[in-house]
Amino acid sequence: MARMKGLADRVKGQPEGTVLKHGFYGLVALSAFMIGMDFQDLRHEQIANRPDLPPLSPVKMDRPLPGSQTRPYLPLTRPIAPDSDLKRLMTRPRGETEGEPMRFRLGTNGSAFAEGTITQGTADALAVFLMSERAADISEIVLHSPGGSVADAVQMANMIRDAGLNTRIVAEGYCASSCPLVFAGGVQRVADATAWIGVHRASPLETAFGSLAEGMDQAQRVGAEAQDLLHGFGVDPLVWTRAMSTPKEKLYLFTPEELIDLRLATEVETADGTLTAESS
Repeated sequence: MARMKGLADRVKGQPEGTVLKHGFYGLVALSAFMIGMDFQDLRHEQIANRPDLPPLSPVKMDRPLPGSQTRPYLPLTRPIAPDSDLKRLMTRPRGETEGEPMRFRLGTNGSAFAEGTITQGTADALAVFLMSERAADISEIVLHSPGGSVADAVQMANMIRDAGLNTRIVAEGYCASSCPLVFAGGVQRVADATAWIGVHRASPLETAFGSLAEGMDQAQRVGAEAQDLLHGFGVDPLVWTRAMSTPKEKLYLFTPEELIDLRLATEVETADGTLTAESS
C-alpha cells in the first residue's frame, strides 16, 4: 500500500497534462506497431497471390516428355513432380532457398555439393574451394542450382574439367539455365532420371553491360563461348541451341534419353537400370 501511495504522489507531482501526454504517445506507438503488423501481413498475402512474382516454395509440374518439354523457369526454388515424395527432395543447408548465392560443402565418399544461384564471383569462390586443403580428396561435384551467370558457369566448367572431376545431379535435383554448362565440365556426368535439367535463353542486363546493344553483343559472345565449351567437352552444341530458342521466363527440360543422345550426361540412372552414352 505504501508503494502504491508513493506512485500516486509522484503522478500528482507531475506537471499538468504530463500523464495524458505520455498516454497519448503510448497509444500512437501501439497503433503504429499494429499498423506495421497489418501491413506486413497484407504484403505477404499480396506476394502469395501475385502470379507474376517468382514462387519460393517447390512448384509441382509434370515431368518432360518428348514434344512437351517447356515449363516455367523457377529462379528461386525448384520443380517437383505431382507424384514426388517431398521427403526425397534435396534440402539446402540452413534453410536457404535455391535463390541464395551458391555455396560449396563437403559430402561423403569424395563428393562435394555446389548448391544455389551462380552469381558473379561464384567461379572465384569455386577456385578457392578447390584449392583448399579440405577439398584435396574431392572426385565429384554434386550440382543443385537454378543457374545464373553464364560467364561464371563457363569458368567453373573449365575448372572442373581441368581438375579431372566428375559431376552429378541426384534424384529430384535441379540444374537449370547456366547450370548445365557446369555439369558439362565433368569428365563423367551422371544424372538421375528424375532430375530437372534444362536451359533457356541468356538475357543481357543493361545495368551490367551498359547499353542494350552492348548487352546483346555480350550475350552473343557468351553464347558462342558456351557452344565452343560444349563442343570441346564432347557435348552436342544443340544443347545451347535449345537454350537460345527458349524464352528466358521458360525452361526447356531434357528427357533422360535426350541427355544421353546429346551426350550432356554420360550416364542416366533410371529405376530400371542405367542409360549410357556411347564414347565419341
